[in-house]
Amino acid sequence: MELKPLHAISLGFTLIVAACATSEVVRPPPPEAEATKPPPAKPKQPAKNVFPAAMSVCPGMTVSNRPDTDENLQMTGYTPFVVASGKVTLATAPVEAACFSSGFGPRSFSNHKGIDYYSRDAVDIYAAAAGTVKELSYRDDFGNQLVIDHGNGVFTRYAHLQEFGAGIKVGQNVRAGEVIGLMGNTASYKIARHLHYEVLLGDWGGQAGSFALKPLDVLSLPAARAGS
Repeated sequence: MELKPLHAISLGFTLIVAACATSEVVRPPPPEAEATKPPPAKPKQPAKNVFPAAMSVCPGMTVSNRPDTDENLQMTGYTPFVVASGKVTLATAPVEAACFSSGFGPRSFSNHKGIDYYSRDAVDIYAAAAGTVKELSYRDDFGNQLVIDHGNGVFTRYAHLQEFGAGIKVGQNVRAGEVIGLMGNTASYKIARHLHYEVLLGDWGGQAGSFALKPLDVLSLPAARAGS
């Protein structure tokens, strides 16, 4: 049937309107109307203030190589941060909470090559400075031990750990104040819970590993300047 001109115009207009309506239905919403996702949370960065600002000698203990204290057993020469090899700033006590239980130097029939921090509870042990985990191992004398390479020939050892921190492995980079383990009493003989902490200098040596390094008394190192 032949359409009259007026009917043809009317029908064409109807088809155009229908097509426009359909395109409106499937048109995607403008970008500003879409729901926006919040940015992922950044991981919490460890801060230097996790380390003890002061330290006391353990009451009721016989403390070898005992440092000077005031009448309240607070160590008078204690500084929270020291500098090793003139370049690397280290925490003096890389522990959540503890008291000083043994110093560096002659003890019984041997030479104590580090300092000990005691706690009744299994408190967190921190990386004393940024570095790379160099060794994770077990020894009869040191129990679970961890060594960190801080560069410039400076290393730190953490012994008698109850366990290593979650995900900690050799070759991993750690930040100052990052949890690397829990204080424990792991050794082949009975000992009190404590951290044995060493500062070591030198070059990593073949089969001897960290035991080819020279131990230093952390309390003999110069204090770090504020802000370093």
